[in-house]
Order: sequence, then structure tokens, then C-alpha cells
Amino acid sequence: MITPRRLLLFAGAVLMPHLKTGAEPSWSFATQILPILTKSGCNTGACHGAATGQGGFSLSLLGYDAAHDHAAITRELAGRRVDLADPARSLLLRKASRTIKHKGGRKLTIDSANYDTLRRWIADGASLGAATLAVTGLSVEPADLLLQSPGDSLPLRVTARYSDGTAGDVTALALYDSHADAVAEVSSLGVVKMLRRGAGAVMIRFGGQVTAVRAAVPFQADETALDFTPAHFIDEHIAAELRRLHLPASPLSNGATFLRRVHLDVTGRLPTEAEARDFLAHPDSTAAREAVIASLLGSAEFVDVWTMRLADVLLISSKKQGAEGARTYHDWLHQQIARNTPLNGVVKALLTGQGDITRDGPANFYRLTTDPRDMGEFVSRSLLGVRLACARCHHHPFDRWSMDDYYSFAGWFAQTAFEGTRVVLKNRGEVEHPKTRKPMLPRTLGDLPTAELPSDRRVLLAEWAVSAENPFFARTLVNRVWKHLMGRGLVEPVDDLRASNPASMPALLDALADDFVKHDYDLRHLVRTIAASRAYQLASTSSGVNRLDDQFGSHARVKPLTGPVLADALSQVIGGSFLPDGKRAVQMHDPAAESYTLDVLGRCPRTDECGNPALFGGGLSQALHLLNGEDFNRSLRESVAQRKDDNIAVMIESFYLRALSRMPTTAERTHWLAQASRAKNRAAFGEDLLWALLNSRAFAFVH
Repeated sequence: MITPRRLLLFAGAVLMPHLKTGAEPSWSFATQILPILTKSGCNTGACHGAATGQGGFSLSLLGYDAAHDHAAITRELAGRRVDLADPARSLLLRKASRTIKHKGGRKLTIDSANYDTLRRWIADGASLGAATLAVTGLSVEPADLLLQSPGDSLPLRVTARYSDGTAGDVTALALYDSHADAVAEVSSLGVVKMLRRGAGAVMIRFGGQVTAVRAAVPFQADETALDFTPAHFIDEHIAAELRRLHLPASPLSNGATFLRRVHLDVTGRLPTEAEARDFLAHPDSTAAREAVIASLLGSAEFVDVWTMRLADVLLISSKKQGAEGARTYHDWLHQQIARNTPLNGVVKALLTGQGDITRDGPANFYRLTTDPRDMGEFVSRSLLGVRLACARCHHHPFDRWSMDDYYSFAGWFAQTAFEGTRVVLKNRGEVEHPKTRKPMLPRTLGDLPTAELPSDRRVLLAEWAVSAENPFFARTLVNRVWKHLMGRGLVEPVDDLRASNPASMPALLDALADDFVKHDYDLRHLVRTIAASRAYQLASTSSGVNRLDDQFGSHARVKPLTGPVLADALSQVIGGSFLPDGKRAVQMHDPAAESYTLDVLGRCPRTDECGNPALFGGGLSQALHLLNGEDFNRSLRESVAQRKDDNIAVMIESFYLRALSRMPTTAERTHWLAQASRAKNRAAFGEDLLWALLNSRAFAFVH
């Protein structure tokens, strides 16, 4: 029997589409109702936003699909979730207010503004409203919080911009998360409270858009005199940040520290004994340091180590490209670095690569995967610093990318295929959207679909990727190089540049990117610019409050030598090579090549992003190898035996210069001379001295 109430529910469900097509709607489900559900936690992954929903009710994760969610609320269960005649009896409100049993608990109180909004929306017909209305951006005031003391707080004001050109205050409905819980906390209404001195960021989300603001309290109450004379624009940005945060700078590093650091960072090798003696014999000066940098930029070792670093990003490996393909690819990349080919040209060649993988290096770029979706993820992450993977299944929860963005970007690679050993282009095939089943035409990130596509659509992608207007490419490249030289990216992780993960010094990142573009994407210019800055050349010793700083450049960061660089440094000091064919470790093109030394010391396996070298190698196995390794100790004995004509004082000085690029201090010299007088013989003393130096923290790190 159909009761009057069921008849009303049925009528409501049937008539609802007519309500949406009537007069100009006053409600927008996407921008007014969904944010309430998101704010209340109804569409999180732990609730109805889970892949299978909860209790038979499924919503899109964080409300990325308004049409689906509107249908689920108003049409499923014959429209029982909304009661147009008596909104307060709607299942949606009764569950959320827990006037009936709700496993998820109370999400709204009956006297709240959000409850009242939902009730009025239902009373007005629960319409979808303008289906195309969307949030296009967020702005936050203040955009940069600098409070004076721990315990201080400040409310944020969040304004959403809509696709129809209007804007509105959404502070109460936005979501807030602190990136640094120990430094700052943020309330559900956007009030930021600083918990201690330091800096962090607060992420704000609303309507599928994301942004962040920086929040800080100066590291000390009073500003101190800053002994920091800028060498150029990098230093000017860092000096401004240090003054803002009341952070003193460490002094300039001494000549020996600079010499060792710049050799390891720029070329991946230690200065030779002769180079160290010569540099230390002359007065330390800016000109002398710049001359060293210029010399290193022109060296063969610069080409080797930066080829290795780029090969790590591009995942060059015999497991990916085959033995011959990996060698061809590596050799091509090595040639580009040697010729100083602008990096935008290198990337354009990669994105448009085709031909025989045994002859055409760039063609191997496409050997990573035959799936255009995987290729899109790799390109966006490695070259553009954008992690799209989340958008493969749903709207990215911490970025603005939708599933449309994801599949449209994958569309650039839909017509690239293999025929034997050749990468070829087809004239058919598109990537299909898994929900709509519609073919997705290629679209660059954040842009509209391209009207006309050439026969090789990837040409358009390549031109966009490396254009000066692209906000991703240059910033990603300079951030990666900054990390190699400074020990920490301005954005971390280096492959995750997004609005909700702001740079520690955004203006500096932009300035570096602008300078990189202005100088034709010249890698050597970029390395020279950073290495010549006072910030790069500061001492790594810290004191007072600047020891608390790990992101604003008040002192140099101490960096562990990566496995290949450590292996080469050991070979250089001891003599000979621990690797097959007498090669330097940084010259090896294939991470799958057999090498017990690199297995112990570590190397990037090139199966995925190697943004943090510390994750590969080191630890107990490395320590045991250097303490007790048979090959290592045999090589050490042979090295000392070759110096049988040196007197003890000369041997001590020579080993310090070769391992640490400096003379021994008076105390060290006195200590070792005393040890030599008690040693059984000269060879045993020499082995002990060299063993101690190579197992020291001073040797294993860049200071």
C-alpha cells in the first residue's frame, strides 16, 4: 500500500529534475552545500568518501564530483535522504544531527548555521543549481603571518573566486591543516596560533582548490646585527629572510672547507693534494673562489657527476631500457651536458623522442612504460614537480588536479608506441576517462584542450613544458639543483611543488627560476650562481638560535656523501678503484651493474624518484665495510706501502690534504707524531692514520 508520505517522496524524486531547470537557481549545490558536507567530514575517506562508501551511501572524496553527490543525496533510495515537504525529517539531516542512529556520530547540531543552510536548501527544492559554477581560486589574508611571540594567534580570512566572476568569504567552511604541528596549530575556523618560535605553513582547502600561507614567529625576540654581505640576488633574498626571522648568519667558511665542499658538490670528487696545497698557499679571496668554481665547471668531472644526477631523475637503467638502450641513452645525455646544451632543449628532445632505441638516445625516454597514464605521471613528477597520481582515481586531495586533468595530460602519450626496437607514432588512439568513457583530448596542466593537434602532438607538449610562461619546469629544475648544492630543496620533496606545499623562501625560488630562464636554461650558469653566493659559502658550524634553522640558509647544511661519490673519494685517497674497469662510480651508466662496493655504500636504483640519497646506502653495512672490509683494508695497506720514502710528518700532512683537503692542526699533528713514536713500525702507523681519517665524520660528509 502506498502511504501519502511515500507518495510525496516519490513525487519529490520525480519532480526534482524540473526544479533544476526552472527559474534562475538561487542555490549552488557545488559551492554552497558540498562545502558543508566536506567541512563536516561526511565525504572523507574514512566516511562516505571511501571508495565503497559507508552504510550504502557513497559520496565523492572531498566532494570532487558534485553531480554524482547531488544524485546520491536526492535520488538514491527513491529520494529518502531529503524530505521536501518536511526538511527536518530528511535522512540527511537526521543522520548528521544524530537524531537517529548514525555510525559516524554527530556531524551537525540542530542550532548550527550549517544545519540551517541544509534545511533551507532542502525546503527550496534541493536543486543542483548552476552545474558549471565552480571555485577557481582562493586568496587568504594575511598571506604571510609573522607573529611576535609563541602563544600569539591570528584569524585567517579566506575568499573564494568563482567561475562566474563573483567571490565570497568562505572562512567558516574552508578546511585547515598545519604543516608544522610543533610550531603552529590552526582551528577549524582558521585561527592560527603559534606554539613556539620557528616557521611553518598552514594549508587551506575549499571547493577543490588549495593554497597555503606561511606562519612564523622570529627565532628570537630581538633582531641581531647581521654579518651577511650579499654577493648577488640569492644573498639579498636570504638576508631579507634572516632579518625577518631574527636569525644570525654563520661566518664565511674557511678556504679549506670551501675548497672541499665545492669540489664534491660541483664535480663529485675531492680536490687533489696538489690542488689543496696550491689553494691554501694563496690568500683566500672572492676572486680565488670564483676561479675555482669556473675551473670546476669546465672539467670532465662536472659532466660525469651531473650526467649521473640527471640520469637518476630520468631513471636510466638497463632494467628499464635494456642494456644497449641504457648505454645509448646515457651517452646521449653525457654529450648534452658536455656541450652545455640548454636544459630546455634536452627536455624537448626527450618529450619528442622517437626512432631506434639502440641509436637514438631520447627515444629511450619512452621505454619506461607503454601506459600513457604512467608516462603522464612520470613526466609531470620528474620534469614539472607535479604529483598527479592521486587524480587517477579521484580529485587530488591536496592539489587542484581533477581526473579530467589527469587523463587529459596522459592523452599526450596516447599515440606513442613501439615497433620492435623503435619508438613510433600512431595516428590513432586516445586515453579514455574511466567514469565517463569519453576519449580525453590532450591538455596541458591548468589549460583548455588544444583545438588542433599536429601529427606529433608531443611537440605542443614539449613547447609548453619548457616555455618561459610554464610555472612548473624552471622552478622544478632550479629546486633540484639547489638541493644538490645546499642540501635541502626550497621545496621538499623536490618533486612535489604545489600551492599547499609552499617553498621555504618563495621569492627566492621565483628569482632563481627567472634567472635560469633569462640565461637560456644554462646548467653551468645556475650552478655557478648558487656556488658563488655567500649563502653557499657559509660555514656549517652553527651557534645560538641559528642551529634551529634548517631551511632559511643561515648556515651551510652538513650533507652525507652519496654512495657513488663516497666510493670515488675512497678510491681517490687510497689510490686505484673499487669498481670494474677502473671507472669512477659516477661514470657508471647502469645501476644494475655489478659492484659490491656500491651495493654496500649505496646508489640510486633508478626504479623511482631518488630525491633523498640518504635512503640509499649508508648505515651499518657501510660502517662495517669501512671498519673491517677486507678489500678496503688491503687497499689501504697497499696505499701506505707505496709511501715508504715519506717521513712521518710528510705522511701526516699528505693524508690530511688528500682526505680532508686541509692541513692538520697543531694539536692533530702533535697527537699523531706521538702515536707514531709508539707504533710498532712506520707502515702500521700509516695504516692506522689513514684508517682513522677515512672513518671520520669529517671525511664522510660535506661540511
